[in-house]
Amino acid sequence: MALLLPAVFGFHVNNTMSMNPHRVTTSFTTRRYWWSTAAAAAAARVQQPKRPAGPAFHSAAAASAAAANFNFNPSTSAPLRTTIVHQAALPTTFTPSLHRNLHKPAKMSSSTAALIEKAKFLAANRAVAEHLSPTYRHIGIGSGSTVIHVVDAIAQLGPAITAPMTFYPTGDQSRDLIKAAGFRLGYISDLPPTQPLDICFDGADEVDPALNLIKGGGACLLQEKLVAAASRKFVCVADSRKISLNLGTAWKKGIPIEVFPMAVPRVLDELERLGCLSVQVRSGLPGKAGACVTDNGLRIVDAVFKPLLTELVPGMEDGEEGVWTVDGLARRLIEIPGVAEHGLFYGKSGLEVESGGAQKPVAAYFGMEDGSVMVQTLEKGLVQA
Repeated sequence: MALLLPAVFGFHVNNTMSMNPHRVTTSFTTRRYWWSTAAAAAAARVQQPKRPAGPAFHSAAAASAAAANFNFNPSTSAPLRTTIVHQAALPTTFTPSLHRNLHKPAKMSSSTAALIEKAKFLAANRAVAEHLSPTYRHIGIGSGSTVIHVVDAIAQLGPAITAPMTFYPTGDQSRDLIKAAGFRLGYISDLPPTQPLDICFDGADEVDPALNLIKGGGACLLQEKLVAAASRKFVCVADSRKISLNLGTAWKKGIPIEVFPMAVPRVLDELERLGCLSVQVRSGLPGKAGACVTDNGLRIVDAVFKPLLTELVPGMEDGEEGVWTVDGLARRLIEIPGVAEHGLFYGKSGLEVESGGAQKPVAAYFGMEDGSVMVQTLEKGLVQA
């Protein structure tokens, strides 16, 4: 019944327009070539013995001791991880948090789920260790399963470091995580417009070589973008499944778009005109009957487009035959009346602007299944951390 409702009420559209395969092939630019090369080299390196993921050690002895003590234990349970990165120390154990019931992952085998959680744990610890300065006072906390590990990592730094900090959520889930950790809770609306956040940690549904993101799988995209844009720098934390050559290839559920309820039918019609392959209003099932309602009281529309490019082939126009660049589609979507925000994070990063407003991360940390961590930046591409 749930699958029939969108079609019955006009909330599901299929566009059978086919993509020109030649143009998709020729759109693999030099930028994509170095990304493929970097990804292949990274895949080759991760087959070799790895040093433990974590910040730089002050001595070889410290590194050896940490490697010897590393123990991943997915069977135990504790409210917070028992050992987390703190300056030069590495995490030695991973224990699933009781907070995990706030975000229910898709069904998978227990062994696969444990590997993914371990990957997120390692990436979160590395990101916090390398980017959270004790001098920071305003910290943005995003939404999703990976951010659970970020909050745990910050909590283990201790009240001497975290007590002077204020933490700003992107939704109800991150608000609950902040409160459960005993952090001071703040709201972005209470900050003066001239006061930026020092840093924001958040996850992503997909990341391309230019650090463009798709976000919004958890329906918090509007507040996530507000917090990211208010931050001096945004650090993304994810697992290896989120790495992609083009947005829309690894994440196949479509670009999340937050829409005012009364505008939904017209927005669906306009998305079809833009070459959308399929679009539907997100269901609230299994948690609730009817449509998904965001923390802002709006609806989520998931729109599937052909894989998004970072650069157009010479002589090709944005949107031609339904093929868009990330920037072109992002600008076009926000122009549709009734659209509050969309899940494409694009443009510039905090390293490229001085006055705020950047949406892209300065770095993305990926936990790999073999226990290593890779980091992606614009300067170095995707490399082992």
